Amino acid sequence: MDSAARDRLLALPTAGLGHWPTPFHRADRFGEAVGAEVWIKRDDVQGVALAGNKIRKFDLVIGQALVDGCDTLVTTGAAQSNSARTGAASAAAVGMDSVLVLSGHEPAEPSGNLLLDHLVGSEIRFAGDVDWVTLNATVDAVVADLDAEGRSAFAAPVGCSSPLGTLGFARAFLELQGQLDDAGVAPAAIVHASTSGGTHAGLLLGRSIAGIAPDQLPIVAVDVGAILGDPGVELLALAREAGAIVGHDLTLTADEVRVVTDQLGDGYGRHTAAARSAINLLARTEAVVCDPVYSGKGLAGLVAFIEQGVAGPVVFWHTGGYHALFDPRHGARHLG
Repeated sequence: MDSAARDRLLALPTAGLGHWPTPFHRADRFGEAVGAEVWIKRDDVQGVALAGNKIRKFDLVIGQALVDGCDTLVTTGAAQSNSARTGAASAAAVGMDSVLVLSGHEPAEPSGNLLLDHLVGSEIRFAGDVDWVTLNATVDAVVADLDAEGRSAFAAPVGCSSPLGTLGFARAFLELQGQLDDAGVAPAAIVHASTSGGTHAGLLLGRSIAGIAPDQLPIVAVDVGAILGDPGVELLALAREAGAIVGHDLTLTADEVRVVTDQLGDGYGRHTAAARSAINLLARTEAVVCDPVYSGKGLAGLVAFIEQGVAGPVVFWHTGGYHALFDPRHGARHLG
């Protein structure tokens, strides 16, 4: 354990968002159905506008923004982005304004996450059919414009996967470690959905700060977005930048960063049969809900991992996000 880095990590300013620790429990009926001992880390359970895992990142990012005297959050994502919606809700929860730069075009009727964006009072700007790099650049431009108007704005990139946001999941790993110790569980792996990579980079950093070797506890990211050009290299760079903030030197190599892409299907936001099957199975055995864009594909990745011969125990880190189920493009006609 790097005690000095841990202490600096836990001393970072926060916005006071979130309920910690999130639940951690064994999914007996689901595990029996898939043939392994499965535990679920329930980051889908939060109290800020139905937030999921992204609240961990925004808790730190907004916490620092409050220290810096900022008044407006500007962030980005797809129209049904869990991260953008969580950012907007988190800003509202502390009395800040928010601007969301979303890809695509404004629908006739908002639903799912987009409806929540409106409910919490965020200003929403649609950027059209542009890539993630353009979205992040647009966020920076909006921040500059707001500052020129006399506001004090700050930016959060896609997924809030900044070095500071990433530290939210280094803290999360230490939280899980305590729960594993209390439950007497030594997992064979942790599996979670990943897009922008901050969750994965943070967990890798937290594992290193805890003094646990990669082969002792593999952390497997199921890529559902394919937005990173070289995931191993980019995730490692992000984890190292985050580690530098708390004075921890991450000695991991890019080859030790485990990212699988076999659940991506036809691309980001595109349904897969494996995700549909996994979503239905978890809902019917445990009454725990995943969505077809993010966590459902992560869950399908867990099932595939078990089918490769892993008997467990295996931890599924439920990153949240069932809101896309209430978007006509992703809802009931694709499931059941």
